[in-house]
Amino acid sequence: MSVIMCGGRGRRMGGREKPLVEVLGKPLIKYAIEAVEGCQEITGLDFVTSINTPLTTRFLRQMGYEPFIGSGGGFLNDLSEYLAKKGEGSYLVVSCDVPTMTTYHIQEALRISQRHGEEYLMYVLPLESVRGLSKNPTIIERGGVHFQPAGLRLIRKKSVGPQNHSNPKLVVLHFRELGMNVNTLDDIKAAESYLKALRDLAKS
Repeated sequence: MSVIMCGGRGRRMGGREKPLVEVLGKPLIKYAIEAVEGCQEITGLDFVTSINTPLTTRFLRQMGYEPFIGSGGGFLNDLSEYLAKKGEGSYLVVSCDVPTMTTYHIQEALRISQRHGEEYLMYVLPLESVRGLSKNPTIIERGGVHFQPAGLRLIRKKSVGPQNHSNPKLVVLHFRELGMNVNTLDDIKAAESYLKALRDLAKS
C-alpha cells in the first residue's frame, strides 16, 4: 500500500494549499499520483489530507478517491491518525511536494527496503549533495551529519492501533533530483527550471 501525504497547511505558500500548487501547469499532487501509479509493486493507493486542505480533499474526490482527513496537527500527527485506523502491512509514505520523484525512485526505495528489517525507514539525501535546490528545506541531523528528507518513508505496521513514529532508521539515497522539494513560491520557479533541464537532457 502507498499513501500520499497532502494535508500540509502551506504557510510558506502564502496560504495556498500546497498539493494544488501547479508546477509546469500540473498540480503537485498529480506528480505524486503518476509516480506511484506507475509502480506495479504497489497494489493500493490512499491519501491523507487534513482540515487544512479542504480543496485538496474535494479535488481528490472529484478524481474518484476518498482520502483520509487528518486533524491537521502536522505530517506525523496526520500520518499516525491514518495508520491507527489501518491494519498490519507495509505502507510506503510519499510526500506530495517533490515533483521530480518518479516511479523509478519509488521502485528503488522498495528494492533497498529489502535490506532493512526495521519497522520505520526514512529515506534521506546527504545535505551537501542537494544544498541550494530548495530555499528552506527540512534538515535532519544524525550523528553530526546533516540530511534532507527525500520525500519517501516505509512503515511496516505490525500491530493494530497507535505506534511510535518518532525514531526512524535513516536510509541514504543518492538521487540529487529528490532534493527539489517545493516549500515556497521561489521553489516553484526553481522546480520548473529543474524539470525543464531534466527533460531537455532526456531528449538530447
